[in-house]
Amino acid sequence: MNTVPDRIERSVVIAAPIERVFKAISDPAEFGTWFSNGVEGDFEVGSQPVIDEGKYGRFRLAIIAKEPPTYFAYRWVSGTAFVPDGFTSNPLEHPNTLVEFRLSATDQGTEVCVTETGFATLPESYAAQNFEDNTGGWEYQLNELANHVSA
Repeated sequence: MNTVPDRIERSVVIAAPIERVFKAISDPAEFGTWFSNGVEGDFEVGSQPVIDEGKYGRFRLAIIAKEPPTYFAYRWVSGTAFVPDGFTSNPLEHPNTLVEFRLSATDQGTEVCVTETGFATLPESYAAQNFEDNTGGWEYQLNELANHVSA
């Protein structure tokens, strides 16, 4: 039985308007500068763009929700178990995780809460490593997002 925690949740407050932060998260050209080394495809609901994670490989996302300016979500199969090739098959046909960005306006700007769930349903062979990789990864990525929006 898989005993890996199912959920990662991280948040950051960015001194920028909610619309600006949402664009950085939901526009593939911007996402491809702070999250990855580029994006092939669009971020419309139902699409499956591929992000380039450099030395970690290329990963296909399945965009499942886009509700400007407060919510954006996708599913993917990620993690260092797939290095150096990544995972570009249809993520919906394999055990995957759900990434959700929730944005809310605050007096200081925009609070971004990212939640990734589904680790407990991943194959035991890489679930624990994927959870560990992504726990640190989200701290790094939210810092990158804040730097990108503030630039």
